[in-house]
Amino acid sequence: MALGMAEYSQEAITVVRRDRVEEPQEAVRCWQIYRGAFAPLADRTPMRHGSYTREQFDRLLLDADFSKYVAYAGDVVAGLCLITAVLGKVPWVNASYYQQRYPDLYEKGKVFYLPAVVIDPEHQDWRRIGALLLAETLGSLGEEGVLAVDYSENLRSGLAGFVSRALGRSYHQEILERQIYAAYAYTEPDGSI
Repeated sequence: MALGMAEYSQEAITVVRRDRVEEPQEAVRCWQIYRGAFAPLADRTPMRHGSYTREQFDRLLLDADFSKYVAYAGDVVAGLCLITAVLGKVPWVNASYYQQRYPDLYEKGKVFYLPAVVIDPEHQDWRRIGALLLAETLGSLGEEGVLAVDYSENLRSGLAGFVSRALGRSYHQEILERQIYAAYAYTEPDGSI
């Protein structure tokens, strides 16, 4: 079976790489998946996951500096993976940090940032969709490079194994920084918060 194809419930899963998602219904569907995938996280972490606004997301879908890997279950959009080597276009990424840390690879355009891998909540039980999206995406990056990601420590179970299987080759993981979200609850003299 070719990479990017699998059978689930009589439906073929295909992954297609696009520079732009221009068809309006497909763009709306990608937005619905993006928002739907992050909605369950709203109360689980202090960081707002799915940080793009609708306007930013629509611009991103038309920006050729972001590769879009779109997964289809039959003819229905079921997932999306976004990746870019133009780190300055990801609002929360400090591109100069990566440029200084990996100067040769950065100069070659081989430092990639993966801002989203999202699966339609209706297809979450089809775990293979995420694996296929990552395999197609990461398989296109070439033999050398740096893949940068961010994730919630609370939600990362299985991430390293997932990346390892998708890359299909050895790699070295380096934690670049740990961001702490802290809350300092204090009491009033009467004991209330």
